[in-house]
Amino acid sequence: MQHNSLAQLSDLSRRRFLAGLTGLAAAGAMAGCGGNGNAGGGGGKSLTFLNWEQVKGNPLEQAIQSFEKESGTKVTIQPAVTQEYDTKMRTLIAGGSPPDVMRINDDFVRGFSQQGALLDLKPYIDKDKLDTSQFAKETFDFPQQPDGSHTAWVLGYEPRLIFYNVDLFKAAGVPLPPTTWSAQDWTWSDFEEKAKKLTDPAKKQYGALVYLDTGYEQTFTVNHGSQTGIFSKDGTQFTLPDGKESEALQWATDLTCKDKVQPPWSALQQDSIQNQMFAQGKIAMMFATFGTVPYMRQTIKDFTWDVAPPPGDVEQKTESSVIVFCIPKKAKNPDAAWDLLKYLAGEEGGKILLQGGAFTPINLKAAADLAPNGKAPEHIGLFAEAAKHLTATNQTKNTIGARELYRPALDTAYNCEKPVADVLQGVKSQVENALKG
Repeated sequence: MQHNSLAQLSDLSRRRFLAGLTGLAAAGAMAGCGGNGNAGGGGGKSLTFLNWEQVKGNPLEQAIQSFEKESGTKVTIQPAVTQEYDTKMRTLIAGGSPPDVMRINDDFVRGFSQQGALLDLKPYIDKDKLDTSQFAKETFDFPQQPDGSHTAWVLGYEPRLIFYNVDLFKAAGVPLPPTTWSAQDWTWSDFEEKAKKLTDPAKKQYGALVYLDTGYEQTFTVNHGSQTGIFSKDGTQFTLPDGKESEALQWATDLTCKDKVQPPWSALQQDSIQNQMFAQGKIAMMFATFGTVPYMRQTIKDFTWDVAPPPGDVEQKTESSVIVFCIPKKAKNPDAAWDLLKYLAGEEGGKILLQGGAFTPINLKAAADLAPNGKAPEHIGLFAEAAKHLTATNQTKNTIGARELYRPALDTAYNCEKPVADVLQGVKSQVENALKG
């Protein structure tokens, strides 16, 4: 979990995934839609809200306060659960008295949905005739389930781009990456060649870092021509070991094992080490999320840095971490909870959340205000334009369980001991058993 100016809304980090997190009805929805005693539209309503980090002092608190003023609804923010949030969440839901709105790990949405623990929001969307074209489509569609239900709510997303050190490029006489979503002179080969020119072993300076941010698995496989990325569309098959997919991961791994332009895996086992190395000028190009921006703005004082799209191959897309909340099916005030989520995803709420500078609001008009305002990165608007270039990992019943199997196994490949394809084929059956839930 990242800790920055809007870390309260940031995504789960690789460390948290590897920390051993265990995986884990619409019938009442229509009745709740306008049929609850706390239905939206009047005063005197209340609801409870739980995030996994502190809300106080950040734009989320400001947005909630604005909602309270506009709606007359009192929002009680419950104390954040800073550790074992997912266990706490399951306990609250199983106990029958959950908060009305809860942050949810996106990897749990499918599993909780199939257990009938989350309220279907589709009836609310339909009842309010919500114009869904105002949202970034890929991320808005994320909570949709195979049965058509819409069991969670995305407030924003953190696209991944290439962060780069402008000064190192200029010192090495290397042309800068494109300033638009373009693959012209910005293919995988171009990226690799630039990384070689930007690597200086004497200074322990590396040209690239791609494989540490786990979002590279989906991003680079899809860009290499994969139709599914990590998992099949129905979430039952582990497709990462397939040809295109393993080739993409091998390409990123070879930046270390063959080209020597990427830090060795053994040097990256400390929390946030990649951000520290980039801020110290030790990495020229780094694949990272929007949530990294506040840290870089606060830390980097002695060089210019900017962002560019991922290099293109067959496609030029990027995976985003999504900021997801849900209304538990047993929430006592579902209508007021819906009103809050709707506000936070609207233009007004989105513009407040945008002030945190750590993610792109799902509302397209709010996201359009994303601008550098005199701060790096100069081309921060590329994060908003990423809405047209998103790819998302297909949901499964047990994504966490699958990751707990294949990601540690990949260490063998990242340490240059075995090819990626061999490692992934070796765990494929185990992973697919895990996907059965």
